[in-house]
Amino acid sequence: MGNVTSFLLGLGAAWLAPMIARVIRPVAVEAAAASMGFFEDARRVVAEQLETLEDIAAEARARREEQITASNGHQHEEEGVNGDAEAATAAPGRRRTGGSRRRVS
Repeated sequence: MGNVTSFLLGLGAAWLAPMIARVIRPVAVEAAAASMGFFEDARRVVAEQLETLEDIAAEARARREEQITASNGHQHEEEGVNGDAEAATAAPGRRRTGGSRRRVS
């Protein structure tokens, strides 16, 4: 009796498999199409945000160049705490290299 039941279950599975495949295939195709549409929308949104970021960076570069041009390339020096102009215009100290120098051969 167990062999007959297994045989009938096998026949039923063989009969149902193509029907299930006919139902699942269109669902899978729709899911793939929807996910492709989602990724296209996401790519578009990312591209728009990247363009906005590039615009901000370009505007910042233009403003900085405008400020440099307006000051003739010289940065504004601030006076010291005591109003000492010499302290504000003093040259910065030299950087120490830690004793290691590169030699070019």
